[in-house]
Amino acid sequence: MQIIQQLIQGLSLGSIYGLIALGYVLIYQAWGVLNFAQGDICAIGAFALLVMHVECGLPIYVAMPLAIIISMIVGYIIEFLSFRPLQNAKNMNRLIATIGVGICIRNLLRMIFGADAFAFPSYFGDQPVKIGELILVPQNLWNTVIGFGLVFLLNLFLKKTRVGKSMRATAQDKEAARLMGINVKASLTGTFVMAAAIGAVAGMLLAPVYLFNANIGATIGTKGYAAAVLGGLDYFSGAMVGGIILGIAECLAVVFGSSAYQSAIAYIVLFLVLILKPSGLMSKKKAVEKV
Repeated sequence: MQIIQQLIQGLSLGSIYGLIALGYVLIYQAWGVLNFAQGDICAIGAFALLVMHVECGLPIYVAMPLAIIISMIVGYIIEFLSFRPLQNAKNMNRLIATIGVGICIRNLLRMIFGADAFAFPSYFGDQPVKIGELILVPQNLWNTVIGFGLVFLLNLFLKKTRVGKSMRATAQDKEAARLMGINVKASLTGTFVMAAAIGAVAGMLLAPVYLFNANIGATIGTKGYAAAVLGGLDYFSGAMVGGIILGIAECLAVVFGSSAYQSAIAYIVLFLVLILKPSGLMSKKKAVEKV
């Protein structure tokens, strides 16, 4: 029964890791570079919610949308100041820029909120639901529902809407998209802002689970990156698959080992994937096309 309990916990945790990984995949496909500031953008969403909900006393259904909007604005500013000027630069230069942005965000959060950790309240109630010997925490159930729901809605948006199709076309071939009349600059910006919004939701859902401090972005960013690499950076569905596997692996490590191993699981998974299958679990062999 303890294993089933941990599997449920891992599914909840993994769905959030999947959202963080999805932010990595979105920006990687559009910009061709990993955004190592994605975890820090998640932290911005969580701290914005802390200010709106706890400090200002706004209801959670008002504070959450405001926190997402703040994160989207921050995402736009980061894209405008850091990514857009380096659009045609070498990938290494852009990669270093994302690391620098993450360091700046962490130091800014430390200046505003200090170095102490904050315990976030549960947004969905503290009363557990008992089903036999299983104890289901509302926060875990809602995390899973929201995580999978967002992935489903994002897939619909990218495949069914004109804006989503423009983003996909831009990610596949910028020059061809430009020739077809697509505003490539707007699509790239929209992708970055969308990744910031998804990261904000992930940060807000993860906040009651973790003790959040100014440096938490580096920790959750690593977990999101490990999930993205595990699933495959070329596949949106792979982000959630990688997140679920990582979340379950972390929770099972507590059952069969010790909670001290939990934080090391992401690094072990990342190490193994990079050695055994660098393209990710969801990757498929592409046929070579001869012209």
